[in-house]
Amino acid sequence: MMGYASKEDIDDLYGTDLLVRIADYDRDGVPDPLVIQRGLDGADEICDAYLSSQYTVPVVPTPGIVKNCAIDIAVYKIALGRTGRTDEMRVRYEDALAILEKISTGKVGLGLPPVTTTGTDANGNPVITTTNPNVTRGGRSFDCGRA
Repeated sequence: MMGYASKEDIDDLYGTDLLVRIADYDRDGVPDPLVIQRGLDGADEICDAYLSSQYTVPVVPTPGIVKNCAIDIAVYKIALGRTGRTDEMRVRYEDALAILEKISTGKVGLGLPPVTTTGTDANGNPVITTTNPNVTRGGRSFDCGRA
């Protein structure tokens, strides 16, 4: 599965110096790929946990709002236990969780454009289908509460 964010996304948003500071565990001046991947994987798991209450996961294509949340969650997770972790990272992590919480309850949408596909029916006639990826999946969770 392709993740919601990548090392390149972190570089683009925060610069390579940040990853060297928080992900260079062996202190060779290069961010450790395994450390970065663990942070990105952890961010994907958190995003999927929230998004799965309203959407089929993984959400493809990745909405910008989800990518930004994944970046901030990954940076925070990568920096855990490192001297490079800052209060700003913690605030961005908490803000990302708050946004995901709003998405999971339907208060904030994903902002994706409609997707149009072209195919043919059984008789070879063209069929154009447009779907809205912002529509939440049907049904609710089963409530096991007592009556």
